[in-house]
Amino acid sequence: MKKKIFAVMTALVLVAALTAVLMTGCTPDEGDPSSGDNTVTEINIVVPDGSPAIALAKLINDNASPEGYSVNYTIVSGAAQIAPAIANGTADIAIAPTNIGATIYNKTGSIKLVSTVVQGALYMVGREALSGDTTEARLRSLMGQTVYNIGQGATPDLTFRYILDHFDIPYEMTDVESADYIALRYVSEGSELIPMLIEGTAKYGILGEPAVSRANTNAGTSTVFSIQDLWKEATGSQTDGFPQASLFVGTKLLDGNHTALLEWLNEGLTANETWAVENPSLVTSALSGRGSTSLSGLSAAMISACNLDTIAAADAREAVNTYLTALYKFQPNTVGGKVPDDGFYYVG
Repeated sequence: MKKKIFAVMTALVLVAALTAVLMTGCTPDEGDPSSGDNTVTEINIVVPDGSPAIALAKLINDNASPEGYSVNYTIVSGAAQIAPAIANGTADIAIAPTNIGATIYNKTGSIKLVSTVVQGALYMVGREALSGDTTEARLRSLMGQTVYNIGQGATPDLTFRYILDHFDIPYEMTDVESADYIALRYVSEGSELIPMLIEGTAKYGILGEPAVSRANTNAGTSTVFSIQDLWKEATGSQTDGFPQASLFVGTKLLDGNHTALLEWLNEGLTANETWAVENPSLVTSALSGRGSTSLSGLSAAMISACNLDTIAAADAREAVNTYLTALYKFQPNTVGGKVPDDGFYYVG
């Protein structure tokens, strides 16, 4: 079946906003921490609600800043809303979908990937079990059904459609169901989809953790697919999951004077991986206090399913390249028209 090609508007808006701000770097009149003066450099980090915010939970809980810096942490409602927050000029560093970072780099060269942070936190839930003894058979049993997804053209959508193409399973972006294809429909956020699952107006949906656990608890759904497992099978990747979200900084923070800041940040993200699982109540209170609206009542199991794993750019390069190459072959504009060169990766 001929695949429909459509503009990825949300991604383009995010690209424009991230580019505008990340090119500015630190506030110009603030001091250089390496110069030996006592000036404190203010750094603003913006992160979308959900698993990327959980990746920063310990740093947010501790209100942490390294010597010579004052770090401000801002949580926005989701990946689709991160662009307006950054457009206000409040971000020097951001966690964003990896393919969006690649697009910015290819268009402007103004950012680098410091580390990958979320190694895939996407799952399909359903009100009914799927039939079939193989992955392909179970996916084909969705033909004639509607699968809802969060964000047309965003990472969950691109990843799932790549998987369907790999198994040669037809789909249409439509609200008309047919036994000839899987109908794909979209919502903006998980908080919009969960009530539909509860009411029964949606039968299957793709969500990110911790929304997945909420759906399974409140809507009577169960997890029918790990998108990470499907991706691994479809791409032949040798690693578990895929680099869904990454930490990006503007080039003006990469002039050699802020190496200690970036190392401190990666260390904090790494320390958080165990801390967050062991302290779900502290994660909940810390993030709720900074504006999170989707992370109340977190459990250790929910946090574990977010697949938080901070991998420095040098070590993540192969997995990122595999991920972006797959998206490029599927739809080149999703990564900015080409797979980024080695300059995309921050190597310290």
